[in-house]
Amino acid sequence: MKTHKPVVISAICICLFLNFFLSSVSSRGQSLGGPQWGATIDRLQMSVSIDDSRKTDVPAFQVALRNAGEEDVILNLGIMLANGKVELPTRISFNVTDSTGKIRRFDFSDPRHGVVAGRVDDYIVPLRANSIYTLIIRSDQLWSPDSKDYGLKLAPGRYQITTQFEGSGAKAINIDMPGIKLMNFWSGKLQSNTIAIER
Repeated sequence: MKTHKPVVISAICICLFLNFFLSSVSSRGQSLGGPQWGATIDRLQMSVSIDDSRKTDVPAFQVALRNAGEEDVILNLGIMLANGKVELPTRISFNVTDSTGKIRRFDFSDPRHGVVAGRVDDYIVPLRANSIYTLIIRSDQLWSPDSKDYGLKLAPGRYQITTQFEGSGAKAINIDMPGIKLMNFWSGKLQSNTIAIER
């Protein structure tokens, strides 16, 4: 029994259509499931999302920095204490906007390390081209300069949250590491995407 040419052509067209459609759905699913990024500033991008990996009573955020360029760079995220045993990303902050449009700023500040006694180093992160560095920041590690209290405490309602990073060169230049100031630090102000949450 011979197969008619129009039937074969129709079958090929249907297979091609299904292949294209399924590939399109797959790629869209990957883009929707991945992190959303803020604007690119001098090759660098920033992202914030809710961290659901740990089931705790303290909400946490996943903050990521991506080198979208073709050249390696170095980030100064804040300070390190006790020769790197404690890493504090003090150059990352949060802006929280409530439903009335009021914006509150929250800076990273771990209450366990409010008083610094001893050596301080820069929190240095080498970030290769096309690479991502991710941190988890808990809501109880945030400090409000306005209300002078710790913790991101949100009343019931809708909020929008963005994060910021302010990069600069080395600040804590110790006598045994004078050459650190010559490194290729990223300098500038960066803002993440915006996420919406409801309490």
